[in-house]
Amino acid sequence: MERSAKPSFDELDHRVLQALQLDGRAPFRRIAAALDVSENTVARRYRTLCTQGLRIVARTLPERLGDSRWLLRIQCAPDATTPLAEALARLPESSYVSIDSAGTQIHCGITAPDTDGNETPVLANLHRMSRVTEISAHCLLRVYEGDPPAWYTKLHPLTPEQTALAPPRDVPAPQDEDEPALLDDADRALITHLADDARATFPQLAAATGLSTATAKRHLDRLRASGLLQISTEFPPRHLGYRLMSYLWLRVDPSCLHDVGTALAGHRPISFAAATTGPYNLVATTITRSTTDLYRYLTDHVGHLPGIQYVETAPALRQIKRLA
Repeated sequence: MERSAKPSFDELDHRVLQALQLDGRAPFRRIAAALDVSENTVARRYRTLCTQGLRIVARTLPERLGDSRWLLRIQCAPDATTPLAEALARLPESSYVSIDSAGTQIHCGITAPDTDGNETPVLANLHRMSRVTEISAHCLLRVYEGDPPAWYTKLHPLTPEQTALAPPRDVPAPQDEDEPALLDDADRALITHLADDARATFPQLAAATGLSTATAKRHLDRLRASGLLQISTEFPPRHLGYRLMSYLWLRVDPSCLHDVGTALAGHRPISFAAATTGPYNLVATTITRSTTDLYRYLTDHVGHLPGIQYVETAPALRQIKRLA
């Protein structure tokens, strides 16, 4: 079988991708002005990136709605791994699903509504499956990196003027909010429509939701400014030459947990880092070009952070679902 040509990227492609990660809804004219190119050029590069896997989606932060996020590690029989991973990927509450390099463990992120301490339906169903041999569930306590994702912006940092594309926020970080946010019908209608296409125009949103254009804009501006709604830009890292995604499960001295999490968030290979419950109190995701790069990162950077007691590294063999 003939292998398809590998997508080629130049500096402008990287800049457009980074600008979209700063603000996935930024008009092409704003991006063009920031990058000093024409609006047509940005639109053309955007369309090409879309054919290569670019997705811009909207998602709410579960913590702002009183929900919680969990990371599941599911050990199962080899012949059951792929069917179960695909079934989990179809669930609306799952955000990502991947299979480890051994082909017997699934990593899955899910959102669980507040159930007064009762087990979530996903966990209950998994426990009843005969081909599942072990499950560990880790509740996210604080996210240091990944809300919204910022990995692409670390590759070739933009200038301070260009990073001004990022929309302003006018409230404290979502994880510092005490009371869950309340959504009205207009908010929910907008969120539903933006889930698959976060770049939908205000006239398109008005037509899809039955709201006026002005009302749609007012609600969306409020949702974004409050930090409740995040616009996430997703693009396959392999097209940029980064083919290895790995999970790092770390045990860290509690007194050093915040410092280690903050330090990891600033590292270029880190796409996600969060404090969790369970035997590992910090989990991170790395994106590297190769196992050699991963080794260098672990020895040159992670190994020098004070307070780390133990690190388990789990490369992902295949990603079934990304950024729902």
